[in-house]
Amino acid sequence: MAGLYIHIPFCRQKCAYCDFFSSSNAAENMVQYIEALGNEWDIRKNEIDLTKLTTLYLGGGTPSLIPFALLKRLFDKLKKDIDILSLEEVTLEANPEDITSESLKRYSDLGINRVSVGIQSFASRELTEIGRDHTPKASREALQTLATAGFNYSADLMYGLPGQSASDWEKNLSELLSYSPPHFSAYLLSYEPGTRLYARMMQGKVEEATEEVAYEMFNILCNEADSAGYHHYEISNLALPGMEAIHNSSYWNYTPYIGLGPSAHSFDGNIRRFNPPGIKNYITKLLKKTLTVETDNENKTSRFNDYIITSLRTDRGFDFRMAEKLFGKRLLQEFCKQIPRLFENGDVEFSETNVQGKFLRIPRKRWLTSDGVMRELIL
Repeated sequence: MAGLYIHIPFCRQKCAYCDFFSSSNAAENMVQYIEALGNEWDIRKNEIDLTKLTTLYLGGGTPSLIPFALLKRLFDKLKKDIDILSLEEVTLEANPEDITSESLKRYSDLGINRVSVGIQSFASRELTEIGRDHTPKASREALQTLATAGFNYSADLMYGLPGQSASDWEKNLSELLSYSPPHFSAYLLSYEPGTRLYARMMQGKVEEATEEVAYEMFNILCNEADSAGYHHYEISNLALPGMEAIHNSSYWNYTPYIGLGPSAHSFDGNIRRFNPPGIKNYITKLLKKTLTVETDNENKTSRFNDYIITSLRTDRGFDFRMAEKLFGKRLLQEFCKQIPRLFENGDVEFSETNVQGKFLRIPRKRWLTSDGVMRELIL
C-alpha cells in the first residue's frame, strides 16, 4: 500500500485552537498554488510505487474552499498518472457549509468517495469560543445531506472546550451519534503555543479542562461509542465495523506516502521528508520547478521511536515481529527492557497473539495519559 497527501492551506478564518499551517488571506494565490502542486507531483511522484497507491487525502486548511474548476484541474493532472476511480479511499476535508447535494455530486464525479467534515460542536457558544465560523444549523444540514446521499464520511468533534461540562459534551456526542456517521474523530482540545486560544489561556480568559473532567468526558465517549457499535481503533478515531480510515491508518502502520504542499510530510518506507511552511516561497520555487522539500535528520533509533509512538496510539498496538524486521534485534531488546515495570503498573498490556505475531498496546483506560507511557518506552 501507499498513500498521497495534498495540503490545501487556505481557510476562511484561522480557528483559535489550530496550529496546523494555513492562511486566511491567501485565496488570491489559489490558481498558482494548484499549478505548483502539479509541478511538485511531476517531480516527486516516483518516490513511491504508484502501482501500490490506494489512498488520496486532501487536508488543510480547508480543501472545500478550492473552486471546483481548480479542484478538477488538480485531479486532471493526477489522473495522467493515477486511476483515481480505482483508489480505495479518496478523502476531502470540508467545512459544514460547503456540503450540499450539488457539491457531493461534483466530488463524486472527480473520484472523491469520502468527506471529512469539521463539526467540533453543536453549541453556538462553544463554536464561538474556539473561533469556528459555521453554525450548528449548518452542521446539522451537512450531516443530513451526507446521510441522504449515502456518502461515506467522517465527522470531527472536540471535547474539553472552554466552559464545557461533561453534560454538554454528552449532548454533542449523542447528537452526532444520532446520525450514525460511518466514522468520527473525537479530540480532546489541546492549547498549543502560538494559537489564539493559548494566548487567551495565558491571559486568564479561558481555562483548560481539568484532568478529572477530561477523564469523565473520555469515559462518556468510550461508553456511548461502545453502545452504538463503534470500533475505537485509535485514541481519537472511531468507526463502524469496516469503516476505519484507510489513509490515516497508514500513518500508524509504516505505509509509505507522499505529501505535497507546504508543511506536508512524506515517508518512502525509509526516509522522511517535509516541505517547510510558507505559501509564497512554495509557489515561487515550484513554478520554477525547484523543490522545497527537505530531508528529516533521522537515524534508525529515531525511526524506531516514531514507530513506538504511532503504533501505541492504536488498539492494535506495537507489532514485535514488524519491529524486529524493520529495526533489528538490538533496538527491540532495549525496548523490551522497559516493558515489565510498565506491565506491572497496568500501563501496557499484550493484545491477543495471533498468526501475525504478538502486540503490545496501552489499555484504552490509559489512553489520555499515553504520552507519559510512551516517554518511558522511547529510546
